[in-house]
Amino acid sequence: MRILVTGATGFAGAHLLDVLRERAEGAEVFGTSHPSARVSPVFRDDRVTMMVCDITDRAAVERCVKESMPDVVYHNAAFVSVARSFDDPARAFDTNVTGTVHLLEAVRRHRPDAKVLIPGSAESYGRVDPRDMPIKESQPLRARNPYGLSKVSQEMLGAYYHEVFGLKVYLPRAFHYTGPGQPTGFVCSDFARQVAMVEAGKAEPVISVGNLAARRDFSDIRDVVSAYWHIAEEGRPGVLYNVCRGESVAISEILDTLVGMSTTRISVQVDPAKLRPADVPDFVGDGSRLRAETKWKPRFALKESLKDVLAFWRAGIR
Repeated sequence: MRILVTGATGFAGAHLLDVLRERAEGAEVFGTSHPSARVSPVFRDDRVTMMVCDITDRAAVERCVKESMPDVVYHNAAFVSVARSFDDPARAFDTNVTGTVHLLEAVRRHRPDAKVLIPGSAESYGRVDPRDMPIKESQPLRARNPYGLSKVSQEMLGAYYHEVFGLKVYLPRAFHYTGPGQPTGFVCSDFARQVAMVEAGKAEPVISVGNLAARRDFSDIRDVVSAYWHIAEEGRPGVLYNVCRGESVAISEILDTLVGMSTTRISVQVDPAKLRPADVPDFVGDGSRLRAETKWKPRFALKESLKDVLAFWRAGIR
């Protein structure tokens, strides 16, 4: 078994490698990292043959596929920030759409029997009427930000290559997630870092926040990448799978949980710069298809995930 993980040094990629170490014993694992990538603090490179690759560079992507000749590809190289996609939509599309074309073309030419898993996002759904909650895979896509639009396009590409060229493309749609090693720019990690900074005496006892009323369906990244493995092993190509817990929580509750884990008195201040121009009020998914067709089950409660995120930042700041 030969496995290629693009974006292997990133947040999701690094945790996916841990899953592969446990469940793909004896596999030869290859990973790619962007030339300018900041390596995730949870990344461990034992057993992994690393290759430098800019996913937007067609020749580089083809070289990596030819060198690894994978049986399975987990395509984690991506532009992942909703907030930054408003400022740089072209980069979001170049990475998520053009980069995926390069990968699928290289697989089609050199390894057409390989499985290719392309993680999608619940941001593709956009604003959903409360009467349509929880969100099923059949829900119409109405993305409300450039990142979500790029993921819709990426997913459509995967479906096209499956239907037209017969590639075995697997299409999970991940809802929101968090976990140890998540970089800044994401709500749980941002809150936890600010709490750790205050505790260490390196910041004023004030947390800057955006929209606390928004509700999101959060999973642990370790559960999410486990779902990716189960989908590639047990799922059906060309079929959409929501990856979610199935319940949403208000951002205010996440903040209260993290602040409650600290003995330091911390106040809260709304930062207008953190309010998105097109925010979605609620996300809660229906993950029944994933549970019915695979053996996947989530292991981590949200409070445990938040505890681990806070521990990660405390260890890094002190």
